[in-house]
Amino acid sequence: MLNFFYRCTLIVSRTTNISIYLRFQVFNIIFNYFNYLKKTITNYSCFLREIILKACKKASTKLVKYYLKTKELNKILYNLANILNSTQKLSFYKI
Repeated sequence: MLNFFYRCTLIVSRTTNISIYLRFQVFNIIFNYFNYLKKTITNYSCFLREIILKACKKASTKLVKYYLKTKELNKILYNLANILNSTQKLSFYKI
């Protein structure tokens, strides 16, 4: 589990360019990982399953707190960073 977060940290810290746009992607990757963990822990012992579920719940709660901040005051900053990034432009907003 910690290796996963380490790899997410590497994604953001590896670039020398503006990396604020990566936050959306990393948040989504982490949320998807939590959902994956919740679905695949059925083979673990009851004790270990309970620990993993508690950890996922606490981490999700903390992550949601920061994820929602991207929709508040920093909304313009995050959106501009996505649009101005030459590799992203408007592709993040295409449905």
